[in-house]
Amino acid sequence: MGQKNLVRGVTAIVAIGGLAGALSALPASGAARPATVRHAKSGNFVVANTSSVQKLDPDVITNFLDFQALGLIYDQLVQFNQKLQVVPDLATSWTFSNGGKVLTFQLRKGVKFDDGTTFNSADVVASLKRVQAPKTGDASASFLSTVTAVVPEGPNAVKLVLSRPDSSILSGLTSQNLSMLSTKAIAAGTLAKKPDGTGPFAFSSWSPGNSFVVKANGSYWGGKVTLPTVKFETIPSEQSIASALEANSVQLGLLTQPQVANHLPSSFKVDKVLDLSYRALMLQDKTGPLANVNNRRAIACAVNRKQVLGDAVFGQGQVVGPVPVGQFATKPVSALCPTPDLTKAKAALQAAGDPSGFSFTAITSTDLDPTSAAQAIAVQSQLAQVGIKMSIQNLAGDAYIQDWLKGNFQAAFAENGADPNPYTMYFRYFGTGANLGVPAGYSSSALQKLLVQGDAATSTASQQRVFNSLSSNLTSNAVWIWLFDSFDYAALGKGVQGFTITPTRSLQSLRSTTVS
Repeated sequence: MGQKNLVRGVTAIVAIGGLAGALSALPASGAARPATVRHAKSGNFVVANTSSVQKLDPDVITNFLDFQALGLIYDQLVQFNQKLQVVPDLATSWTFSNGGKVLTFQLRKGVKFDDGTTFNSADVVASLKRVQAPKTGDASASFLSTVTAVVPEGPNAVKLVLSRPDSSILSGLTSQNLSMLSTKAIAAGTLAKKPDGTGPFAFSSWSPGNSFVVKANGSYWGGKVTLPTVKFETIPSEQSIASALEANSVQLGLLTQPQVANHLPSSFKVDKVLDLSYRALMLQDKTGPLANVNNRRAIACAVNRKQVLGDAVFGQGQVVGPVPVGQFATKPVSALCPTPDLTKAKAALQAAGDPSGFSFTAITSTDLDPTSAAQAIAVQSQLAQVGIKMSIQNLAGDAYIQDWLKGNFQAAFAENGADPNPYTMYFRYFGTGANLGVPAGYSSSALQKLLVQGDAATSTASQQRVFNSLSSNLTSNAVWIWLFDSFDYAALGKGVQGFTITPTRSLQSLRSTTVS
């Protein structure tokens, strides 16, 4: 969920989390502003989404839109570019030393927080210590699991002392949950009500469930910001967002449904990208029928992922396994049943002692992911072929988030943020002391060992072997049922120029977007 992160509306966090942070390439500081710029009649550049901003503290956000909105306010030490390579952000360079157990960052000079204080090494120390503090509840704290000390090296450098070589730490530091915060704001305890960052935009106002507004940061270190304000507006359906675009009351529509994106008039530009996330049926494996591995395997073998992809997003995406993208992508998508096999499903039910099948309930939230209902209906029909009865409970966005975080579900259709590094993606779910161990619903010493081995591996070949074993372990035990990755769509209103959608869902290019 979220940037690197979590479910749409919930994470990881990617999530995502992914999803979600400030993850696009750095701007050209001397870019010229076009001679003619026009804005929406309200004075705002309006970004429409079916979700709404849930929280303002970047350390505790889990909702994809939170990552996108706060990603305009906050920066990280490093970020991903369009090719998912780690590049500078508030850190200008970095070096590993002491056998890979010390990571030293050189920091950007002259950067101001919105509260007027100057960014320096003390802010890095305070920010990362806040992430590590258990009382903060940062869903991405596991990204710093190897960090034993954060030491300032003068005002413009900071050293991270690691317990072991950690190949994933740079990827983890791109997370919006690891944003650089003002020491003053941390001490004042105001971050949950008033964001205070160094990004291209500054916080203006928030109406929970309705809108979130940011204004151009006149002191932004990255150069001139062209849009004076950006308003995130919650519109309940993607069809309504399309109508708002045609009425010119919305300048940017964030869409996930291809049937909506592809049926806009040809005069509208629609940008799309295979995003850094995946859909999965997450299973709580502690009690009930899903505690039996063979019942979970029966689900895995009965599900037709290709049909789910077709029914949910008209085939606009790809079937994936636990690692959807990058050099460690899972191939085949499952070590158990990469394609549906009803004979194996029935044999697994027999081995579980449930030859006639069993019943369970799966939660969805069309508020958070409009495609989740179609996913659930397709899976429900497929499981019925082998006698498994899956009830569907659609929840409001807030209710889904709370139940998901508490693990208060048997199964959950979720969109989780991915990451090119499997350790970054899954340690917080399945690692020792995992932050998201409760919603993950499964723990295994074998998984914990594989995660650490992959992270500490010193060559790509050895990482590949370990992470292949990780994918095999996850799918052969049917820990969850990984389904597909889909496209994200950005529908641009009339005259909108300069906006580019990225695999990380970053909206950072709004800093140089114009309406001509």
